[in-house]
Amino acid sequence: VVLWLAWPALAQVAGLNPGPDPRLPVPAAYPPWHAVALIEAEGAGLCTGAMVAPTIVLTAAHCLKDAPGTALLPPARLRVTVGGAEARGVSLRVGAGFDPVREAPWASDWALVSLNAAIGAGRVLPLLRETPPAGSILSLPGFQRNEPGALLVDPACRYLGLRRVEGEGVMLAHDCAGTTGSSGGPLLLRGADGRFAIIGVQSKGILGRAGGLAVPALVIATP
Repeated sequence: VVLWLAWPALAQVAGLNPGPDPRLPVPAAYPPWHAVALIEAEGAGLCTGAMVAPTIVLTAAHCLKDAPGTALLPPARLRVTVGGAEARGVSLRVGAGFDPVREAPWASDWALVSLNAAIGAGRVLPLLRETPPAGSILSLPGFQRNEPGALLVDPACRYLGLRRVEGEGVMLAHDCAGTTGSSGGPLLLRGADGRFAIIGVQSKGILGRAGGLAVPALVIATP
């Protein structure tokens, strides 16, 4: 998680409010959580992603940086796990002009990783190509550093609207809780039919409180 706003506080944690934690553990075998993937960048760290096709996972581009933080890792050094199955990357596509050193422009902080096995079969989430009303209820799932091995979800956070950030592009604002490891996680909106869709990819967190900025799904170019 990249910190884009700092509030004075003691023992601040990125993406979490002081006090009660709204995140809950959820069973990763059940929809829509069964489409949420663990992304391991060899020698660098852990992030979250979502299956958008049987062999394609969507995540944040900054999750794929090498340990020095100067370049993106070769796809073969990315391991993706979902539903107990593992696959390696074979190719990747990131947002136009994404610079791994600056992690910018922010609106290009997305990546589609093609995998060497169809581990997402039956576990695919669609991307929503429209914006919901401000205040719509969202969920943010993620594999987070402070609870290793657990899939945690803020199940009832809010969409706050689109924000144009000078020099960085248009981002989706939300008040969801999610700390280190939630980067790349899908912001999920439940439709009237009960099905979930991805409206954004978690990119930036806030130091000392819940909330952040996500890349809107409507700008992500899928195959």
